[in-house]
Formats: sequence, structure tokens, C-alpha cells
Amino acid sequence: MGLRHLRIVLTVAESGSISHAAATLKIAQSGLSTQLRRIEQEFGGPLFRRRPNGVVPTELGVHVLGRARQLLDEFGDLLATARTLAQPAEPPRAVGLGGVDNPWVPLIAALIRERLPHHEQLTYLEPSSQAVLELLRTEKIALAVISEFPDVVPPAVPEFAVRDLDTEPVLIGLSPGHRLAHRQLITLEELAEDTWVAPGDRSDGLGLSLRIACERAGFTPRFRYFGADQTTAAAIVSAGNAIGAFFAPGDHCPGVSLKRLANGRLWRRTRLVWDAESPLAGLAEDLDSGALDWRRPYAS
Repeated sequence: MGLRHLRIVLTVAESGSISHAAATLKIAQSGLSTQLRRIEQEFGGPLFRRRPNGVVPTELGVHVLGRARQLLDEFGDLLATARTLAQPAEPPRAVGLGGVDNPWVPLIAALIRERLPHHEQLTYLEPSSQAVLELLRTEKIALAVISEFPDVVPPAVPEFAVRDLDTEPVLIGLSPGHRLAHRQLITLEELAEDTWVAPGDRSDGLGLSLRIACERAGFTPRFRYFGADQTTAAAIVSAGNAIGAFFAPGDHCPGVSLKRLANGRLWRRTRLVWDAESPLAGLAEDLDSGALDWRRPYAS
């Protein structure tokens, strides 16, 4: 067993099927099935239940997936710190901000420009919170904006200062003609027979969180559209071809009716992370005093 085997297990879980995982890993489906059987033998039992429309984690699989992500994150931390020690980074020439696809990022970038008008300000958008934290650890950025989702192991940040910015619900996007479009609140159980747009490559854990929430509701989401950004996903949903997971505000998703989940199973927590010696430490610490209250991404 090695790290590549853990990556295979995570890819299968996030893809939801052997065929999609094989395409992502660029290997034959039969070869992936053989590798997965060997991996399951090493763990002592099946990690997934095979179904006609894909695979879902077993109880053992859920445990392995959580620990696998944690181990891979820790290994990523090891690589990042080792590379830093082997080749010390040059002092930053500009003030860097990094984040995942999140409306807080441009708001904080604007605040940095206001507070530090004589510094060049750079912003990096990454597909995952772990990638953002690697930029922070290698001192390429001074401030990081990351996300957390339910049932997905969050990235470890023991060496940094952390502040929660916001926790927002994940909304379900329906077409105006959907049978539930007239409702203000819906449940996941009511969506068991629908076709879904899978969260895009920059969803940072939302896909796995959504799949686990649906499994707990008694069904596996039927993802039939992959790789769509929010604009494309909104067009697919608006046309009535599928449903999807979105964040507010609704004006970014024209033609889509956004609904809250009655049970609150899905949410995204946005966190600010920085090093105590960061040139932006003072600004980060000041955010709890309401420096961004008037700019909140979803304020009316």
C-alpha cells in the first residue's frame, strides 16, 4: 500500500463510479477494478458497494476515505515544508492573497489595496484549500481564504492563526418548471430521482460532501454532467436538464430557482488563515471588528 492507492480510493469516491474514476486517472476500467480489489483486500473488506448507477462508500470506506484525505494532506505538508527548507523562498516582493472560488476573496483583495496602497497586491485562485495553504506555507502569499464542508476532513492548520468569516448554506438550483420550484424549503429526500450536475473542479470538497449527504438521505445522486463551472451549470439547470448545488446570490444564476434545504445538511464555512509573522496579520486580526460587515458577499 502506498499514497497512490489512497489517491485511487479518493478518486473513485469523488467520481461516484469506476468508469468515471478510470477516465480521470487515465487508466483502463478493468485495470482500475483490479487495483481496487487488491486495495480492498489490504484493508480487509470492501470499501464500496457496487450499484447499477455507480458506487457508494461502505462504513469501512467512509472511515478509510476520511483518514486517507488526512494522510495525503499531511504528506502534502511534508513536501511543502521540505521544499521550503531545501530552497528557502525569497522575501515576497508583493503582498499575496490566495483563496478558493469564493466571493470573500475579491472583497478582501479590495480591502488590502485600500489599507496598503503602496504595495503591489497579487491574488491567487486555487482549486482546493490545500493548494492555497501550500502557497501560504511557502510564503508565496500572506493571507489565505479556505473552505470547509460537512463530512469532509478539513485541511490541518495547527501552525496558523485562523478566523471564521462566514457559514452559508449550500442551495439547490432547480429550473422554474421543476415540480418543487414553488417551495421555499425542500429536502434531499425529495430529490432522489433527479439528475444532477456534479460540482465543478473548483468546488473544493463540495462534491464529496453532497454525495455523503445524499447517501444519508437514502440515495446516491445521479451525476450526469461533469466539469461544468457555475455559469454552465446554471444554464443546464435552467433548461430543465438537471439540478445542481449553488451558492447565493441568485443573480449569478439567471433562470435558476435557488432553494434552501430544510434540514441544513449542506453548508460552506469560509475561514481566513495567516501566519503570526504575516505582513497582513494586523489586517486579518482587524476583520472581527466588522471591517468587512458592510461588504458581506450576500448582503442585501
